[in-house]
Amino acid sequence: MPLYTLVTQKGTLDRQAKAHLARQLTSFHSAYAGVPENWIHVVFHDFQPGDGFTAGEEAPAAALTVLIRSGRSSEYKKGMLTELWKMFQTATSAPDDQIVIGIQEVSPSQAMEMGQVMPEVEEEK
Repeated sequence: MPLYTLVTQKGTLDRQAKAHLARQLTSFHSAYAGVPENWIHVVFHDFQPGDGFTAGEEAPAAALTVLIRSGRSSEYKKGMLTELWKMFQTATSAPDDQIVIGIQEVSPSQAMEMGQVMPEVEEEK
């Protein structure tokens, strides 16, 4: 279920850097959430120079969004954001004012993985 979408200016991450970051995110999320690695998906999108903006000015903004099942605590999500920030900033070398990271949540009953509706978070133990 976890779907990571990463958006960066073209040339920020080459193919090898993307593969490395995808492995890092997969390993991290599997351990942090206690879910199998094959549930974790990572998709990269590149935009052309001149197509990114921060504060209304052209900039090489970098964004990471992760879609997860709802039901996690605020502390869990804050810890996740902190770790994701470190990984993403290290990979992109972007300054703080050019990075945005967000968590989007979906009810497990509104998501499917491998042909099955996702279980509630509490049911995973």
